[in-house]
Amino acid sequence: MFAEIFAFSDHALVNFVGGGGKTVLIHRLLDEYSSRGPVLASTTTRAHPPDPHEGLALISSDNIELLKRAIEKIAVNCAEHSFKVIASRYFMSSNLVRGVPPDFFESIDRGLFPVFLNEADGAAGFSLKLSRENEPVPAYGAEYLVPVIGLDCIGRELGPNTVLRWLELSESFSLRKGDLITPALAAHILTHPRGVCKNMRPGTTIIPFINKADSEAHDSAALELADAILNNSAFHVDRVIYGSVLNGRAVSVSREK
Repeated sequence: MFAEIFAFSDHALVNFVGGGGKTVLIHRLLDEYSSRGPVLASTTTRAHPPDPHEGLALISSDNIELLKRAIEKIAVNCAEHSFKVIASRYFMSSNLVRGVPPDFFESIDRGLFPVFLNEADGAAGFSLKLSRENEPVPAYGAEYLVPVIGLDCIGRELGPNTVLRWLELSESFSLRKGDLITPALAAHILTHPRGVCKNMRPGTTIIPFINKADSEAHDSAALELADAILNNSAFHVDRVIYGSVLNGRAVSVSREK
């Protein structure tokens, strides 16, 4: 369902940023694309290694050329298998792996995998986040950017319990603690020129995803947020997808012609 509604072009590289369900969305897409053969995900920042029960193979090495060759061998020799592979550099601690460099995909044969999915920042479980100067770290050459936001931030108050990096960055983003997070305000933060969508190359297609719209009861709020994102003044967006990775629902909303 999600692979079909996002409709990425074949062999595309996709960067995912924001909060509210990036990792679970990537894993859902890995599941769906793996029906076509091995599929590859990565991070260009740092990440927790996958749970063994998720059926994902983590391949880690600080020898980047060796890592690339191992991945290509998997694609060539296991083309008939639905393997879900995550590439990273080696562990930086017992529960964190270092991301691959942003130019990692420039010398990998794009035709070997149906899609490449890269997590370009972290959100520590928050549905809404502010970005530091050194993030996100998008993989070079990506055709798509998927900014993710959790619908459950709507109606809550701005502050350190609702927005990641609030204490360090709220003044830079001209935000006031205690203000209600409306769809318009959430869209403003998601598409802020210094936010999660910065550092992308010209021509990148942006497809925002609103997660945690778990049932039809959430559709009105999701549609209001989608409309605010579509009409933002910072980045061109033709369509927004909302729904729930957990409950397997996804709806596409397009800009009016």
